[in-house]
Parts: sequence; structure tokens; C-alpha cells
Amino acid sequence: MALGPQRTLPMPLVAASEDVGIFGEAADVPAVFWFWGGRDRETALADFASGNVDSLPSNHSPHFAPVVEPTRTTGIQTLTLAARTWLT
Repeated sequence: MALGPQRTLPMPLVAASEDVGIFGEAADVPAVFWFWGGRDRETALADFASGNVDSLPSNHSPHFAPVVEPTRTTGIQTLTLAARTWLT
């Protein structure tokens, strides 16, 4: 695993994007919908355990305020890894 277990969490089922899969199918290319955090690990784990995931502010909410690090670094690393993997 490229990011290591300290920066990865199993995601519970969440209401994400109902149309993201259509884009990949229409273009006949692989598509992926990633979550790369925004909250500190302990808060995320507590939210997952309490079942509070869908009521938390998402990236489209004016109340969404991600923790800058490691969110920025993880985003850059995952996008770079994907580009290097798929755009060889």
C-alpha cells in the first residue's frame, strides 16, 4: 500500500456521487471516486464508529474545513501515484 496503514482507513458506505460512474462508462475509461480525508484520524474513526458519517460537512458544505496536513500531502501523493500508474 503506497500510503501505509497510518494514512488509510476502511470507508463505511456513504452517500457519495450518484453519477461519477457514468462518466467512465461514457468515455470507456476506468473511473474512481476517492475520499482522502480532511479530518484528523481520531475524529474520522470516532465518526465512523458512531455512524455519523453522512451528517458531517462534505466538501460542498460551507462548514467543511479540512485539516491542511496531511490532507494536502495525501492528495498530491495519491494523484501523482494515479497519474504515474495510468499514464505510463
